[in-house]
Amino acid sequence: MTTPTHRPSSDGPLSGASSVAAPEQIGLGFAEVLTLLAFHGGDSVPATAALLGVDHYANVEDLIAAGASSLVARSYALVDARGELTVEGVVAGIAVALGAAERRMLLTLEGSEWTDRIVLLEAPEVSILLRPRAYGTWWALPQPADVSGAEATLSLVRGHLAEHSAGRVIVERHVEGQGVALTVRRSDDGGWLLGQKVPGSGEPTEYPADDADLLVTLRGVRGDPS
Repeated sequence: MTTPTHRPSSDGPLSGASSVAAPEQIGLGFAEVLTLLAFHGGDSVPATAALLGVDHYANVEDLIAAGASSLVARSYALVDARGELTVEGVVAGIAVALGAAERRMLLTLEGSEWTDRIVLLEAPEVSILLRPRAYGTWWALPQPADVSGAEATLSLVRGHLAEHSAGRVIVERHVEGQGVALTVRRSDDGGWLLGQKVPGSGEPTEYPADDADLLVTLRGVRGDPS
């Protein structure tokens, strides 16, 4: 394998209301995700693999080879004259985000009868949104550069709770030992109800907030510089 060639253009921080058209989402199979993780091999790979639930398979060579074969078959990867595998463009950006993520955010989306999740990976010059689907597959969506991570997270929270007014979103940064998450619900007056969830504790005490308060709180959860 060779290092992916990523051309940073509009594939940067996160989604929502952007004036730049973001690339369409790409469906990736279980083995393909393992292959793209292996492409970069950066220090953040173990933590990212753990967050995606693939850490026990990240070094299984047969699975990585199967993922490489699938990427080539789908024209997401090329094989050069030396037999090395190369990815470019959007897929290379996904590989960079998987291997070099400096911030990993987990959003748990709760409905009345179901729970889903979204993972946001942010690396230098590229960020992606990942959403799990059946049989270990993931939808990957590179994010436009003109929307900040906190604003994109607010957009995702707002979108989920607009569709599921009785639902809740739990936002947490994936950092070893942190263990504190922000809970967000809609209040009856159209504002927000925020709470701090700690592992092992009961339901959090909630307090009201407006959009500005929520955005500031999200920046704090993310660890954005003040």
